[in-house]
Amino acid sequence: MTFMKSGMLHAGYRTSLALMSLVLGCGLYGCGGQSQSDSASYRSAPMSPAPMLLDSDVQSFPGTRASYTIAKLSVGYLVTDMVTNRDITVVRDKKQLRFADVTVNLKISEVLNQVSAADLRSVIELYIAFFNRVPDADGLAYWLGELRDGKTLDQIANSFYQAAIYFSAQTSYTADMSNQDFVKIIYRNVLGRSASKAPTDEEVNYWANELSRGISKGSMIRSMLNSARTFVNDPNWKFVPALLDGKLQVGMTFAVNHGLGYISSEDSILKTMAIAAAVTPTSTAEALKLIPVKDLSTNLAAAASAAGFAGICTPAAEKSWARGHVDDVYLWYRDVLEVPQNAEMTLPTYFDSLLVKGKDKFSFTSPQSVIDDFFQSGSSFSYGYSLLRQGSRLRVLFVEPGSPADLAGLKRGMTVASVDNTSLEQSANDIQYAALYPSKIETHTFGIAALDGSLRSVEMTSALVVKSPVLESKILNDNGKKIAYMVFNDHIRTAEQPLIDSIRGFRESGVHEIVLDLRYNGGGYLYIADELAAMIGGYRTAGSIFETLIHNDKYPEKTEYSSSWFYSYDTNSRPLPWLNVPRVFVLTGSRTCSASESIINGLSPFMEVILIGDKTCGKPYGFRQKNNCGTAYFAIEFSGVNALGKGDYVDGFAPQCSVADDLDHLLGDPQERRLAAALNYVRTGKCPAVTGMVSPQMPPSQASEPDPYPWRSIRLVR
Repeated sequence: MTFMKSGMLHAGYRTSLALMSLVLGCGLYGCGGQSQSDSASYRSAPMSPAPMLLDSDVQSFPGTRASYTIAKLSVGYLVTDMVTNRDITVVRDKKQLRFADVTVNLKISEVLNQVSAADLRSVIELYIAFFNRVPDADGLAYWLGELRDGKTLDQIANSFYQAAIYFSAQTSYTADMSNQDFVKIIYRNVLGRSASKAPTDEEVNYWANELSRGISKGSMIRSMLNSARTFVNDPNWKFVPALLDGKLQVGMTFAVNHGLGYISSEDSILKTMAIAAAVTPTSTAEALKLIPVKDLSTNLAAAASAAGFAGICTPAAEKSWARGHVDDVYLWYRDVLEVPQNAEMTLPTYFDSLLVKGKDKFSFTSPQSVIDDFFQSGSSFSYGYSLLRQGSRLRVLFVEPGSPADLAGLKRGMTVASVDNTSLEQSANDIQYAALYPSKIETHTFGIAALDGSLRSVEMTSALVVKSPVLESKILNDNGKKIAYMVFNDHIRTAEQPLIDSIRGFRESGVHEIVLDLRYNGGGYLYIADELAAMIGGYRTAGSIFETLIHNDKYPEKTEYSSSWFYSYDTNSRPLPWLNVPRVFVLTGSRTCSASESIINGLSPFMEVILIGDKTCGKPYGFRQKNNCGTAYFAIEFSGVNALGKGDYVDGFAPQCSVADDLDHLLGDPQERRLAAALNYVRTGKCPAVTGMVSPQMPPSQASEPDPYPWRSIRLVR
């Protein structure tokens, strides 16, 4: 059998590169301990090193490589200290990471993209064949660059042979050895054929005669490697290609997947040889254990991903996962500015620090259980009211039926004047805020002022309140016209059936117009918005695009296949009822957001959409909920456009009829200003005179309380 086994990889070539790294590197990093003989040895070595690195090219870390986890990001690399579990670092615009024991070449993937997979394998096999060692990333990148720039594999193989002679103490190659001796070393060190499996004289002489005929030693070794691979199914010799494949795999893991190279010249020789020597024809396990990395499953040459941190619920790992998630899906991932973090920085604070505040006021995190409870069942701990500050008054917008607030007699327009005998004339402090918006069952005393100014005290115990997404649904008669009126507050799973029931009832009653009250609807699931828009639009929108989602430039395929047509069926595959009205009146306000704006934008190309109220919040963006370690992450992932490609409404939709919110009348009361304006428009075709649109002037001490439920104002793809 005339083939050769992956031999004793010397570090001849690697040593020259290691010494180059050492000679030049010590000037940068203060390595110390290098003898002048080492330096002289390098200068006379017949190998070409990689270019010298500048200080600005390198980022150093104090521990060994095994103490850290590295993940590739689109904008750099994420380095996490998994020993102290404190620090994460995003490395940008560097060529090398330097640890106490090894370096990591961050540019090798760029070289890999310029050569074929076959050429990569061939160069690694030359390392194995001549030196029986795995390649280091710096050396591998250098020789791949030589190959890319015009050198042939035979020329590179002959360079390796010269290096093997130069480092004869490690390789056993000498300049004056006979051809037979050279071939025997290849068989023994490269192909693993010794003792009872030693080559016959006939095999040795075959290759020795090839050398005598003028074939170069480098070419001969390449021929032997190719020959060895033909025995993959041979029962006697299949261990040889298996051994080669194992060493190739380990070499790829060491130099390509992890970009490794040892710092000391001794380690560069001995440890890379030891790794290769630990490979057997049946296993690479022991060799992989010698690679000084714990996260062997990662691949720094592959696409950017921090998936390796998923499910590791320690502070540093959770922050690393969050940083990777933002890098992956965030619409503005290129614009993220790294904010130094420390162990004291909480996960929500760190996530918030990554957001591009000039464009994004919506991304957030929340406990996963809170989000899931709300969007799946509409339940959350509360008293069942929604509040709005107007100057020194904290007023009730609406009350959920059957909630503690409803049972206590609270109505729209009433004022919550105090909590636990402390005044709420100014913005709530932390204690008051926690009492107003509880996250568990608790009891507090509230001072309530009715519309007529009378005061009373009520005690309320918070409960797990289930939202009524369709708060009001009725038909108004105005001058002989039937006008449908619906208060729709939440795009949650439980909204589907009430919406269908309401539209079906409107259709069966033969309504002429519809007034859709979205003034307090912050959004939610896009499929709910699509269903409602389809039911209102009917035949006018059937078969048309409702919305197309535009993702970041890393995912053009997602954008290409993310158009959503107006639905014809609900989630149970039942036909949706069509209302088929020619226009829709939408009552809006600053809390009309996200999925609610999608209804407005999606219907606009197909029917008249008349907005009455105040400007909407301006959120043409949305997310997909991503969970990790009990936290739900919502990073802006896409923007939405309608069938005409329009969607840039970051300043909100301005109403045709500007009408102030009217807290002195109940929702659905024909005298309530916004509803009255819609009814007037039906009768006259005109907006009423603008009145009461100036917001009350409030001193800084009376600024509005922060939104206790930011996760309700979202556009969510389930």
